[in-house]
Amino acid sequence: MRLRLTTLAALAGLALACSGESTGPGGPDDLNLVPEYVESLASSMDAAGIGGARLPPELALTAEQKAAIAALHEAFKAATAADVATLKALEAEARAARHAGKSREEIHAILERGAPILARLAQAFAALQAAIWQVYTPEQRAWIDAHRPKPCGPDGPPPLTEAQLQQIRALQAAFVEAVKPDLALIRQVVQQAHQAAQAGATREEIAAILHQADAARARVHEAELRLHQAIDAILTPEQRAGRCQPVGHHPPRP
Repeated sequence: MRLRLTTLAALAGLALACSGESTGPGGPDDLNLVPEYVESLASSMDAAGIGGARLPPELALTAEQKAAIAALHEAFKAATAADVATLKALEAEARAARHAGKSREEIHAILERGAPILARLAQAFAALQAAIWQVYTPEQRAWIDAHRPKPCGPDGPPPLTEAQLQQIRALQAAFVEAVKPDLALIRQVVQQAHQAAQAGATREEIAAILHQADAARARVHEAELRLHQAIDAILTPEQRAGRCQPVGHHPPRP
């Protein structure tokens, strides 16, 4: 069974939810401010043109669509860079305050300064998703809607043991390291294709540029399959059947 981008995001969210960790200032001891959707593996893969790979062959993204999605991600990254840098600075300030023995209230006050920035990032990300959604054809959108993972129920995602969490995290970390060079190559090729499209290149010329990343895409796909199979082997039958998308996690479309 093929691993989809949303499955990656759901598995990451599953591990976070079951471990009690947060991707924002949601807990009293949480010093993370930068939302997971800004710099997550899911966003990286979507920007590299991998996210659309889950579409069936007859609905595959065109060269123009891949270049357009890459351009939207680049614009989002550029527009939010200053805000992300500020959040990271606040995280560092909060960690320094904790190390210095400051009170929980003082640390919380530092993190609260990021609230308006988080609101802006959420709006920018919603706009990014809406813009990407418009790149797809009606047929592609219908397929994506029909294949979205189900949302988790009121009890949340299926519970994992601590041993399972550690195993899944280790697998995900190994996957990220393994595909990092290929994702960088794919992003570079997609950016070249986007620049060529802006310069008036033909569809055939753009496709030829994108084909330079075919081997890298194939390696990422094989790595995805191996990760999915390895994680499935860790889960119980009940956990596999109850896999869902944790509420509050927002994988880029598709």
